[in-house]
Amino acid sequence: MKRWIAILAGVSLLGLAGCRDNDDNTTGAATTATGPAATTAAGATPSPALTGSADEQCLIAGSPWEVSKPDLESQMRQVMHGINVTGVHIVGEQTLTVTPDLHATILDHTTTTISASMSNNLTLVITQKHTGQTAGQWKINGNDLNPQGDWNGAIHVDTKATINGRSGNMPVDVPSLGSIPLTFTCADGSLNLSTPKSPFVWLFR
Repeated sequence: MKRWIAILAGVSLLGLAGCRDNDDNTTGAATTATGPAATTAAGATPSPALTGSADEQCLIAGSPWEVSKPDLESQMRQVMHGINVTGVHIVGEQTLTVTPDLHATILDHTTTTISASMSNNLTLVITQKHTGQTAGQWKINGNDLNPQGDWNGAIHVDTKATINGRSGNMPVDVPSLGSIPLTFTCADGSLNLSTPKSPFVWLFR
């Protein structure tokens, strides 16, 4: 059982964030493209032109990102094939903000609930709650995001396992996000993050 709880911790914590939905209506000054940099109405200061690879420009331009919860729920069902999963549900928000100088802020206030049927008519419910935020610097090397220096803050993880109404807390050690190199791809309003430490690919929109 601890193996599945560790998998849940990894995906929930690192399933960071995704690009704003394309149908969202944004407020503020309208923007018009007039060259390499976008200019804003009402005399606002033009945004600097982004440099770097197309993936890097996408990573910065799409910020803030919000994780795709339906995609994570689907991946959990596929990976947890050792037990009969009957339900996966994620609520809350998990966001990633990246500035042009690659300073990243990760906020995670999500609760993930997994229900499963076990042998001997036992029902298992794992509930994991994440609270907090962490921030630090990334350096890009190709499509790799490498943490630099110390990251501030922390995301706290509380896990509860309930079997046929009897509950117990099960602590899980989750590595600091500031110690995990990530691989990313970004295009057309979608950001994917992955790491060899997890079987999941985190989709942000």
